[in-house]
Amino acid sequence: MVRKWKYTIALITVLLLFVSCGQTKAKYVFYFIGDGMGTVQMNAAERYLAAMEGKNGIIPLAINLAPASGMATTNSTNAYITDSGAAATALASGIKTSSGTIGMDADHRYPLKSITETAKERGMKVGIITNVDITHATPAGFYAHQPSRNNYYEIGRQLAYSNYDFYGGGDVRQKTDPKGIEKDNILDLAKQNGFLYVNNATAFRYLEPGAGRVLFVHPDVKSDYAMPYRMDMDPGSITLADILEKAVKMLKGPEGFFIMVEGGKIDWASHFNDAAATITEVLDMDDAVRVALDFYSRNKKNTLIVITADHETGGMSMGTTYGNSNLDLSLLQWQKASFTQLVREYTEIRNMRIEEYGPDSARSDPEWAFNYLREQTGLGDASKGLGLRDFEEQDLILAYERSFLPRNERISRDHFSYTAYEPFMVTASRILSRKAGIGWTTFGHTGTPVPVRAFGVGAEQFNGYYDNTDIPKRILNVMRK
Repeated sequence: MVRKWKYTIALITVLLLFVSCGQTKAKYVFYFIGDGMGTVQMNAAERYLAAMEGKNGIIPLAINLAPASGMATTNSTNAYITDSGAAATALASGIKTSSGTIGMDADHRYPLKSITETAKERGMKVGIITNVDITHATPAGFYAHQPSRNNYYEIGRQLAYSNYDFYGGGDVRQKTDPKGIEKDNILDLAKQNGFLYVNNATAFRYLEPGAGRVLFVHPDVKSDYAMPYRMDMDPGSITLADILEKAVKMLKGPEGFFIMVEGGKIDWASHFNDAAATITEVLDMDDAVRVALDFYSRNKKNTLIVITADHETGGMSMGTTYGNSNLDLSLLQWQKASFTQLVREYTEIRNMRIEEYGPDSARSDPEWAFNYLREQTGLGDASKGLGLRDFEEQDLILAYERSFLPRNERISRDHFSYTAYEPFMVTASRILSRKAGIGWTTFGHTGTPVPVRAFGVGAEQFNGYYDNTDIPKRILNVMRK
């Protein structure tokens, strides 16, 4: 029975390849990866859009208007629940590897050829865009070959020596060799290799075709080397969609292009169980998809757009114990900033209070923390529909007290409640999600299959249920000359 099923899968693959023969090939390819974006993250964004207009149901994302729809499994060679390194390698090369590996086989013996390397060999321009650091696992999977995703300096060197045409988004995480062996600064190497380094908004907006190969680092990167969350951005700040729009302008030409775009902070927000930030990051990537769709509307005969994810993060659910069965996601509108930003502010205030009053006095007075939470998220304000139940208030008080413990002791004692996160704020994040009707099962990744959507030439090849390694193979088939 198993052998018969394998033969059936092989026959389907051959038929797909046969059907594609004679079709127009993709000259322009957009490959979107929503890091951590499962179907629930997308559905929550659609439900939020409807809730903000007082409607039941959803307002569809542009992503979900795709004529082709599939699901992909994501396991690595040594774990059912993958990390972004192994997943990016699979999505880039069509070959599975071990968790934590970038662009190499599972035993770290040899490099794996990425779809972007193939595109470059065929004369296409290549762009890599992300709103997290450009040397992070997902973007690195498309240009680097390293045994560990944590080899940030070595990954940066491979970026600097690459022949790709456009990098844009977050910063290089390690610009100098932490081992002290190499003396080169990554940015200097990139400039020496012909990259135009751009790090301010004015220069970015004036970029025109003919400027050469570009390494754009967003001017507002934070201490995490990433662009701000969309909900934390100042008005008029450069967005993921803006970067893609610029890349399209810079790379469009007779040779065609291949552009990988990562919405990396969907994952980061989901790790913190921050529903509002997760939703706004999905909407941010959807805006970038709309840029690709606008290009597609003028180049329908030879454009392919594929949208997927490397894995799901957080075990997000629409519905939770003690939650709102109507999923009133409009309650999330009162959150003024991402919890990542709020944690920074909260920690600064707490540290000032400790310095002024001493740790014992600060720990015994959580009222200021509740006031801060109410002001920044609405949580605790009954007039906004966010009043606290007794057990929720007690959970917050306990988390506040635990937050004064040394970090190592806190993680050891309350690993499953808070993991490495700030206890008071991550507890608040989960309570706020629950009140809106959203549940979370983990602070980590899950092994659930991820969505695949496709528009354009060859899109029909992305219908169905398959493995993540099949996605680049099918893209290459549509690109085949």
